Amino acid sequence: MSRKLFTKWAHSEDSLVRVFRNSSWLFSAKGVGAVLSIFYLAILTRTLGVAGFGEFMVIVGAVQVLAAILKLQTWQAVVQFGVPYLLAGQNQAFRKLSAQNFWIELIGGLVACGALWLMLPYGASQFGWSDSIKTAILGYGAIVFLSVRSTPIGILRAQDRFGGNAFGDAIVPIVRFVGAFALFLTTASMTGFLIIWGLSEFISFLVMWLMVWRRHETDHPLRDASASAANPPSRREFVAFLLFTNLAYLVNVIRERLVVVIVGLVVGPAAAGLFRLADQLANSLNRLADVFARPLFAELSRLFAIGQSRKLRALFWRSLRVSAISGGVLFIGLLLLGKNIITLISGPEYLAAFPILLLLGAATIISLSGLGLEPLLQAAGRARNALVARVSGLVALGFLMLIFLPKFGTIGAAWVMLISAILTTGMLFFSSRAAITQPKQRPSKSG
Repeated sequence: MSRKLFTKWAHSEDSLVRVFRNSSWLFSAKGVGAVLSIFYLAILTRTLGVAGFGEFMVIVGAVQVLAAILKLQTWQAVVQFGVPYLLAGQNQAFRKLSAQNFWIELIGGLVACGALWLMLPYGASQFGWSDSIKTAILGYGAIVFLSVRSTPIGILRAQDRFGGNAFGDAIVPIVRFVGAFALFLTTASMTGFLIIWGLSEFISFLVMWLMVWRRHETDHPLRDASASAANPPSRREFVAFLLFTNLAYLVNVIRERLVVVIVGLVVGPAAAGLFRLADQLANSLNRLADVFARPLFAELSRLFAIGQSRKLRALFWRSLRVSAISGGVLFIGLLLLGKNIITLISGPEYLAAFPILLLLGAATIISLSGLGLEPLLQAAGRARNALVARVSGLVALGFLMLIFLPKFGTIGAAWVMLISAILTTGMLFFSSRAAITQPKQRPSKSG
C-alpha cells in the first residue's frame, strides 16, 4: 500500500502535488540548513558577543543590500521565458536565454565590486574597522558579487530539476557550519567568519554550475510534443520583467537587511545584534515559505504557458489555504517555544530579543499567509502589481521607522516591520484578484 502511494506521489501530475514534490527537494536542503544554522548561529552569537554579532551582521547585511541593488537576480526570468522553450523542445533558444542572463548577472556583479571598493573607506571610518576586517569585507563582497548563482538556479528550476537546486543550496550551511566549528576550536574572529561566509558562497556557486552541466535540456521531463513553438519575448517585455522582479527582490532585501544596518547606526551594535538574532529566527519561517513559493512560481508559469486557467485558479486557492494553516501553527510554536530557543542557541543574555522575535515572527507569518500572491502576479506577467505592493509597504516602513525607531528603539522597529507586512500582504491580495479571475496570457508575436 505504501509503495503504491509513493508511486502515485512520484508520478502524479496534479499541480499541488507537483509543487509539494519539488518543495520536498528544497525542504531537504532547507532542513539541513535550518539544523546547521542553529549550530553556527550559536557559535557566532556566543563567540562574538551581542555587540560583535551585531557588527558582523551589519557588514553581511550591507554587502547583501549592495548585491541586491546592482547584481540582478535572473532566475525568475529564466523560468518565465525559458519554460515555453523547453515545453516546445527549443533547446537552442533556451541556451541563448540562459547565456544572456549569465552575462547580465556577471556584469552587475562587476559593477557591485567597484561600488564596494569606493564605499568601503566611508564604512570603515563610521564603524572603526581595522585593515584586516576591510580586506576580509572586500574578499567576501567580491565572492558574493561574482558568484553567478541565480542563473543556474533558474536553469535547474525551469528544467524541473529541484534536486540539483537543493544540493547546491545545502552547500552554503554545510560549509558555514564546518568553518564556524573549526574557528570555535581554534581562534574565532570576525575576519575568520567573513572568510568562511565567502567560501560558502563560492563553493555553492561551483556546485550549482556542476549540477547544470550534468544533463542537457533534451532530457527535460516537461517537454510536450503537442506544444507549439514559443515566440521569444520582446526586449521591452524582458527588461520590464527583469526590472520589476528585481525591484521586488530589492524591497525584500531592504526589509530584511537594511533595517538591521539602520538599527546598528541609530541604536548601536548591541541593539542590532538582538534585532538580527530575532530576525534570523523569524526568517527561518520565511525560508520554509520560500521552499514552497519557488516551486509554486515554476508551476504557475507552466500552467500559464499551456493556458490551463482552471487548474491555475484551483492551485492558487489550495496553496493559499495550506500556507494560512501552516502560518497559524508556526506562530503558536513560536509563542510557546521562543524563549527556550533563544536561550538554547545564544544564552540568557539574548532573552531581550524575545518580544522582537514575536513581532517579527508575526510579520513573517502574515507574509506566509499570502504566499501564492506574488508568484501568481509574476507568473501572470503582472510583476508591476507585485512591485507596487512591495514598494508601498517599503515606503510605509521607512516613514514609520523615522517615527518609531528613535523613540522606541528595536521594539519600535519590530512593530514597524509588522505593520508593513500587513499593508503589503493586503495590497498583494487586492492586486491578485484580477489575475485569479482573468489570467492574462503572455503576449505573443506573430511571424
